[in-house]
Amino acid sequence: MSAHPPAGSLPPNILITTTDSVEGKRIARYLGIVTGEASAEVNLVSSAGDKPVAGFADSYHKVIPGVRDSALRGAMQGAAQSGGNAIIGTKIDYIIHGSGRGMVLVSVTGTSVVLEDLG
Repeated sequence: MSAHPPAGSLPPNILITTTDSVEGKRIARYLGIVTGEASAEVNLVSSAGDKPVAGFADSYHKVIPGVRDSALRGAMQGAAQSGGNAIIGTKIDYIIHGSGRGMVLVSVTGTSVVLEDLG
């Protein structure tokens, strides 16, 4: 996996949403685009040779949640470093590639903002 902050170092109170607004909040400042990327190699062949691993799709499904969490942590770290308390318009892309040794790449992109309560 790529190097991203461990779970314990997550910035507190960073809201992540796919929407462009948050009910009951107003956007006080737009701080710019933040991203997080993570990847992992997936073994798709048996150690004995070139036979595909049983449960080919399961090999990917076991890896994807951790890779996605690492990418989200990277985006959250970027938001915190920019002074934001939320990421809006978040998009998560998955790229799965390869045979024999596969690769999973997850990219998270959004806009770091400062949200304030209405009123």
